[in-house]
Amino acid sequence: MVAARTFFARMNEGRSGWMTEAQLIKGCKEFFTSNGYEQLEENKIFDQGERIFNSLLVGSKTGEEKETIAAYFRPKMDRHDTGLLGLLESMLYDLLDNYENTNLMLATDSLSYMAIVKMEELSVALENLMDEGLFLLFMNERSGYALFDDFQKLTMPIPVPD
Repeated sequence: MVAARTFFARMNEGRSGWMTEAQLIKGCKEFFTSNGYEQLEENKIFDQGERIFNSLLVGSKTGEEKETIAAYFRPKMDRHDTGLLGLLESMLYDLLDNYENTNLMLATDSLSYMAIVKMEELSVALENLMDEGLFLLFMNERSGYALFDDFQKLTMPIPVPD
């Protein structure tokens, strides 16, 4: 176990710039395939709810444990992203209400960690969304990632494999 801040400091060690959306998509594909999401769809349109929206990448598990995750990519999160959270909220509820076994995942650069846990407006809004089912995926350009399904876990010690 390692403290969350230490974990993210290691994840961000030696980094000087933010990942691009294309890098996040590539990393998310790797995340999906390494975690059993065999079916990947690009540019999937969700149109069964109140809002029609497009997810650049959707990963699905087939077989016994059916689960689908629609990814929304935001390379850099900062204090000006509170408007984005309203959009994410409506997307999340549309997915939960209209698609079986489907969740929304916000994929962002691991450099966004400090902004998310330090800025109260962002952290409170994300905590509420995560309570409803939003996943949060942090990535770096070295194929490192950390997935969270509960906001409280962002500040708790993180188990790290040897």
